[in-house]
Amino acid sequence: MKKIYAFAAIIPILILSCVLYGCSDTDDDDDYAMDESYYYPEIQNRLFLRTSSVSLEITSDVSQPSFAWRATGSKYFVITIFKSKIDLKDNRIANPEDAVWTWNTGLGKGREGNISYSDGRDVRNEEIQYTVTRLPYGTYYIAAWGYDDEYNLLYSSKEYLYEYYR
Repeated sequence: MKKIYAFAAIIPILILSCVLYGCSDTDDDDDYAMDESYYYPEIQNRLFLRTSSVSLEITSDVSQPSFAWRATGSKYFVITIFKSKIDLKDNRIANPEDAVWTWNTGLGKGREGNISYSDGRDVRNEEIQYTVTRLPYGTYYIAAWGYDDEYNLLYSSKEYLYEYYR
């Protein structure tokens, strides 16, 4: 009985420690801010808080980039290119109308962990098209995220700035 009381006395200390120093439900050591004003890529935070980090390698300065990352085994994984910074509201993309290209595991082309631009599809008016065209010159923002079998968000990359000017 004394062991139960001793353990019960430790619980408030553990809770206070989590409040003061932060608790993480991911297995990596990345720090991330809870204030929404700090999710921009200059701070190097993941797009979605409380997700495991995914690092993208993106070929630079080409109209048809390729993407590589350590495969997560996610049932559903997404990479999307936006024409403006990615806005979030309630842990969802708030500006899907700014998406211009996307790839996901459901398209049946490419494989999780390594895809080329031609494996994805154009996006217009929030609708995935059956075509894929070259990116026009400009500045873009790219991010990736993945879900488990029950479509719980588990992984996300930071928001990458991508500039194509030749």
